[in-house]
Amino acid sequence: MEKTKGVAIILYTSDGKILLQHRTPDAPRLPNKWGCFGGRIEAAELPIDAVKRECLEELEYELVNPLHFLTKEVLSEGTVDYFAEKYDISKTLVLREGRALGWFTVEAALELDSTESVQLLLESLKEQNPLF
Repeated sequence: MEKTKGVAIILYTSDGKILLQHRTPDAPRLPNKWGCFGGRIEAAELPIDAVKRECLEELEYELVNPLHFLTKEVLSEGTVDYFAEKYDISKTLVLREGRALGWFTVEAALELDSTESVQLLLESLKEQNPLF
């Protein structure tokens, strides 16, 4: 059985905050947890196209130049390709999936009740932060 392949977008600000999603209580997977915006790669879709599509679907935010910076094997989710892009403050975010969104420093995000993929991401960012 082939493992799931997913993508996640990390929008970040110049003051070192990252955007996370609070999942709804009725989410089919990992309810009430903080996670990344993103999702599964569809058949014949490239990861870069998947992350652009997911960001548009979930936040109505059009990515300009998302940079791939990390691939992690996540036990509960399969392989996740992480992309990052500096948030354009002239654009508005529209939450179309999840309970809430929030901007957090890496240190503050480590205190959240988050998904396994976010915990792995935050540990990587704490060790060596390629974003800022």
